[in-house]
Amino acid sequence: MSKPYLFSPSEFAFGYSGCKRCYYDLKVNHIRVNFGFPTIFSKIDSIQKQFYHNKSSKFLNSNKIPEGIIKTDYAKLHKSEILFDNKDRAFQLRGKIDAYIDHRDFFSIIDFKVTTINEKKSLRYMTQLNSYAIMFEKPDKNYLKLNPVKNLGIFCFEPDNLKIEKTPKLEMYTKYFEIKRNDNLYFKFITDVIDLLESDIPSFNDDCSICCLKSQTFPK
Repeated sequence: MSKPYLFSPSEFAFGYSGCKRCYYDLKVNHIRVNFGFPTIFSKIDSIQKQFYHNKSSKFLNSNKIPEGIIKTDYAKLHKSEILFDNKDRAFQLRGKIDAYIDHRDFFSIIDFKVTTINEKKSLRYMTQLNSYAIMFEKPDKNYLKLNPVKNLGIFCFEPDNLKIEKTPKLEMYTKYFEIKRNDNLYFKFITDVIDLLESDIPSFNDDCSICCLKSQTFPK
């Protein structure tokens, strides 16, 4: 068997779903363009996890989530067992989650997002959250297993107001969006991704600023 494709759940929303040429270059030609990630987001992420760890799921303010305890302390880079797409091609998933909820008999997986709150926008994260569900239900050896994963969602934080007391305090507006799990649709998606990676190299995308830069350096 050839070496499995390795996918990070977070690469789908802003990689494959963005520019196909850039995604192909990343996965096949190993051309990576890094813009850096502002450290303030890492700080916010850390504060979020400290606050919500071991809190009741009621703190997410959603009637779509059954009662349970939020866990944000699983910081290990997680990995699935070897999986197969609809054409029997091997792949694995590897990544980190922000939080899961222990409901005793089942689990929910939640991703924190600091973003403008928009329900349509939340749909782009379907593949990421479905990846997490499969990755934790079918982990590789010696990794945490959460089974079954019945609920998926993103918990969005949007800056809303700045209060001036003794020091400035930033208030966040929050909202939970449920993400529907659909394994059949997910494996069709993975099959489409691998089809792209095994096809001829896509043309440069005229609407992609990165492609415009690369086209001046690399031949089409």
